[in-house]
Amino acid sequence: MESFGSIECFVRSAEGGSFAEAARHLSLTPAAVGKSVAKLEARLGVRLFQRSTRRLTLTEAGKRFLAEVSDSLITIQNAVANLASAEGRPVGTLKVSMGTVFGNRYVMPLLGEFVRRFPDISPDWHFDNRQVDLIGQGFDAAIGGGFELPQGVVARKLTPAHRVLVASSNYLAQRLPVLAPEDLARCLGILECQYRQAQ
Repeated sequence: MESFGSIECFVRSAEGGSFAEAARHLSLTPAAVGKSVAKLEARLGVRLFQRSTRRLTLTEAGKRFLAEVSDSLITIQNAVANLASAEGRPVGTLKVSMGTVFGNRYVMPLLGEFVRRFPDISPDWHFDNRQVDLIGQGFDAAIGGGFELPQGVVARKLTPAHRVLVASSNYLAQRLPVLAPEDLARCLGILECQYRQAQ
């Protein structure tokens, strides 16, 4: 199992381009990942990475080794996950995308309890205010709204999102009233003109 852990550290470091990125994915410290990869290199008798202060680069031996072990690593991880799932407990990495504000305000406070309740799940949570390619980028789930879902993706409503439009009383006193969403285009056009004149 120690060799398996070292190989996983190597693969994640190669994919992420750094020990720090691999450590984040594996819930380890960068030092622990670096030490594990160094042990693997010593065991194999070859250097797998060229190291610099900014990035890791695979050596030719590292590229060959990565090509040979990547698929096998996925197969082993799936076998372990399936066995654990058969025992009735969820296991593996849970990769989720969500908006920054929503994630920090509503999801991060739940992280401690989530990890205690599901110790075999490694949260890989991405906070980003953009739509992601769920399948292409390997996400298990995404929390968001206001975009179309690709075919085959299942959605469930979590909660309504309310938006409030505000403006200063000064601004409103100098403009025609905004009574419908279409009126916003007029306001935005005025703001754009004022911005150009200020340039």
